[in-house]
Amino acid sequence: MITLKPDAKISILMPHQNKALNLALQQATPQQLESLKEGKDLKSLLSSLFQAKLTHIKSDQVLLDILKSNNTFKQFGNFSKELKNVITTLKAEPNLAPKLSKLEHSLQSITTLTAPVLKEKVANSGIFMESKIASAALTVQTIGETLQKLQHALVQTNHSEAKNLSQSLAEFLEHPVLTKASEDMSSARILIKTIQTLTDTVERILPKIDPQTPHQAKAVEEVHVSIKQLASFTKPEHLLIQTQLEEHLGHDIKSQLMQLSDDIKALSTPIFNDLQTQIDKLVTHIDYHQLLSHLDGSNTLYFPFSWDMLEEGSLAFKKREEKKFYCEVHLQLKEYGKIDLMMALYEGNQLEIQAHTQNPEFKKLIQEHLGTLRTLLTQAGINPRTIRVYDATESQAPSKSAYAPEDTDFQSGFEVKV
Repeated sequence: MITLKPDAKISILMPHQNKALNLALQQATPQQLESLKEGKDLKSLLSSLFQAKLTHIKSDQVLLDILKSNNTFKQFGNFSKELKNVITTLKAEPNLAPKLSKLEHSLQSITTLTAPVLKEKVANSGIFMESKIASAALTVQTIGETLQKLQHALVQTNHSEAKNLSQSLAEFLEHPVLTKASEDMSSARILIKTIQTLTDTVERILPKIDPQTPHQAKAVEEVHVSIKQLASFTKPEHLLIQTQLEEHLGHDIKSQLMQLSDDIKALSTPIFNDLQTQIDKLVTHIDYHQLLSHLDGSNTLYFPFSWDMLEEGSLAFKKREEKKFYCEVHLQLKEYGKIDLMMALYEGNQLEIQAHTQNPEFKKLIQEHLGTLRTLLTQAGINPRTIRVYDATESQAPSKSAYAPEDTDFQSGFEVKV
């Protein structure tokens, strides 16, 4: 069972919980550690990291460099392949075999790629597990905040019934049911019933309110917005944290791996140590991408699909400017070596692509099929403004220039001088 922690997102920065951070700190040089902290103890180091989170000082970049240069992380390999090995091992254990269906569901070939499938794989990659846990605690809190806004708006309408209802609502906001509804079904039922009664009463009063000033009109609009938000809460079981966790984490790979780790500890089996090592490696792989995401202001994850030619790969999504999105795809192919793709999407459907490959033969192969790629993108409603293919030696490393815009009309951030 996943244990809810209010500071679940922050746990990404705790070495005793994030395996990748712990490993990176163990292998960091004294000079790198000194750049991260003023003192020499772990407490000072963590203080520096949390301060960097708020002030964006250089320690985030130093730790990011430590992670990217650590050879251990570079040897993770193909996540899907490693997960498949774990599943194969687990199938030999009758007590664990029934638990594998959801993990097996996460193994998928790139030939089945569709937009909904990709969205599902990204959401359940484990990268967002802590965010899901944190958001589960916010449902009742969100209701409380919405009720407070409604109470304030009702009193501003200057309508007698609305003011009386506002007073009753203010008293209810002090009731302990609000603090218990996320853990106690009886309190959750009371809260849902109160919301339903409240919305019915407000909808009966609203037609009677005739706003005389812009201020009152704004208050009425706020009442409408609050009631619409409250109307989405209809089932008391959805207020319970544990119910939400089971729903949101049911297919989350990291949560499943952590649960399996707990389950195998109860087994007396000769494969325990080997299996625990495999699971720890997969969790560390996810922890690594979570930490990269946090430090680099992106959503970074291992490549969530597999095919025979793929040795390893990763994806990174970023939003830099308003309505401008970036995606990096880094692949290590068995036959063609390393290829880096940088893409920028703006104005809804305008796309720029820059590819770097270390294999001249592969570069030629890509160029021969650019016409097909343009046609497929156009059919999908995307306008490929520019597609450029480079040898890895033709320009500076993509990671150094991917988000530093040149003086171009489109400001894509991918234009590199050759």
